[in-house]
Amino acid sequence: MATPVAKDRQLIYVWEAPVRVAHWLTVVCMFVLAISGYYIGDPFIVTSTQDGAAHYIMGEMRFIHAVSAAVLGLSFITRLYWATVGNRYARFSGMLPLTKRRRRDFIQMTAYYMFLSMRRPEYFGHNPIAGLSYFAIFALVLLEGLTGLALYAEYFPGSFWWISFGWVRNLGLRSAELRLVHHGLMWLFVVFFLIHLYLAVFNDLVERSGVNSSIVTGFKQPPTEHDD
Repeated sequence: MATPVAKDRQLIYVWEAPVRVAHWLTVVCMFVLAISGYYIGDPFIVTSTQDGAAHYIMGEMRFIHAVSAAVLGLSFITRLYWATVGNRYARFSGMLPLTKRRRRDFIQMTAYYMFLSMRRPEYFGHNPIAGLSYFAIFALVLLEGLTGLALYAEYFPGSFWWISFGWVRNLGLRSAELRLVHHGLMWLFVVFFLIHLYLAVFNDLVERSGVNSSIVTGFKQPPTEHDD
């Protein structure tokens, strides 16, 4: 696959359009899902009327939650597909510490982030720690989706949803436990977002490679050494 080159030869095309679109759809959807999901679990909008307004708001929140989950699911599938057909920065091989060098750099990056070393390996794409953490997030998003669909299926016993996702209950998870896992994962994603934001800003200030703007434009400024 040919790699586009910017007019300024100092810029390298790293993040292809499907990766960038999937990234921002995921950000928006997970924000909406967190707010709507929290409301579904603990309604924080109180109405003083008796005309069923509270039920109407809950219905709206459930609808927003379902639509956002569907969009997130499509974005998730798109990103997984692009991890097999995209450029080397998007592929699983560019994320996971599968090679000897990436395993070595994983240890070095761990020492760097723990302030035990001042040396950090340079990467255009995901460094080994970032890549492995994103792969873990993919797995957790899948688990979040399965528990959410299993909870939804409970409202329709014997339906397509029950047949397709009711098996999740057979893993030994009762309704209360499914809700606990689903809710707990939401807070885990919140923590990941805060760490991800911190590291993105930190790396941008240290590397000055345009890591934050690259998820919008697709282009990064090459560091002194890179993973070519």
